[in-house]
Amino acid sequence: MNLVSKCGIACSTCPWGPYPRNTMTAKDFDQYRNNAKRILGYMPIKTPCPTCQTPNSKIPAASKLPNLRCLIRQCVDKSGIANCAYCKRFPCDTVKATGGAWHRKSIEERLGTPISEEEYHMFVEPFEGISRLMTIRATFRSEEIVEPAIAHIKTEIAGFPENLPFPKDEKASFKAVHKLLTTIKESPLGLRDPDTFAQQRTLENRRAHVLRFLWILGCYGKFENDKGVYLVVDTNTYEANRGSEKTLAIWSFVKNTVFNALSEFGVRAERVALKGFKEEELATGTGYMRSRGWQMKMSFDEEIGGKPALEALQTYTRKLEEKYGKKAFQHFSDADMQVLLIKK
Repeated sequence: MNLVSKCGIACSTCPWGPYPRNTMTAKDFDQYRNNAKRILGYMPIKTPCPTCQTPNSKIPAASKLPNLRCLIRQCVDKSGIANCAYCKRFPCDTVKATGGAWHRKSIEERLGTPISEEEYHMFVEPFEGISRLMTIRATFRSEEIVEPAIAHIKTEIAGFPENLPFPKDEKASFKAVHKLLTTIKESPLGLRDPDTFAQQRTLENRRAHVLRFLWILGCYGKFENDKGVYLVVDTNTYEANRGSEKTLAIWSFVKNTVFNALSEFGVRAERVALKGFKEEELATGTGYMRSRGWQMKMSFDEEIGGKPALEALQTYTRKLEEKYGKKAFQHFSDADMQVLLIKK
């Protein structure tokens, strides 16, 4: 059997799939699961994934895998192809992030030691999806490569209320915040091919995380002067207000995606280790930020308003939370500043 997932995983040898475990005793499988966790950082679930090539209607209700919300699976299905190798835009950033995440080099760097050939073939090679898809693609004729399904999603952005009841300078700071939010909403945030289904959904998710980070620092941050003016939140405040953007708990995503995206717009963000903690102590082995030992800081470059714009961000977010509560973040995401027209 040579079954391949939509993103290039070898289902026939995947530790989460139904096939490798078929010939194992219960004791052997427990050992196998522990070895997988040691090498990959995650333990295969006991109920096997029926593979993402299985139609939704035939997936048992109790199955935790495949992920029915997987963007690649949905994109491939909408495009009417078997896997990403058939797509004219291959490899897009979404499949790169999934099909290229686990490979021998990355695993050995994380472990700090080489793995055996047996361990490589058993636990790592199944996930080298990009190279597998490239091999498959090399066998196609040009007419077999197809255009992906295209997504058409309208971006909601409220206009700036020019009649704000504030002095000219303060109004300009609110306008700077509105421009920042609008720019973020209109930006591809570093993604290529944002019109494809998978990339459009990835962009929506990325945008939500970037805006949520701004929201947390703006609404709950405290001002601090330390070689500049910053808004600062502690660990507990940050974690308590991540909302549905759970990926904000993964340090590599925050550093490489959120921080990098914000820096393009003149927003400087950093995670700072508290006294008595080392940088390497701030995340778990699987990359999640620990619930202690750090704080988040954020400043605005002068080009986007500097300290006055930071103050305007704080005023704006807090007014939204006061008026709308749990629905406040949606108004923030839409850059809706009507709340500033309300006088106390």
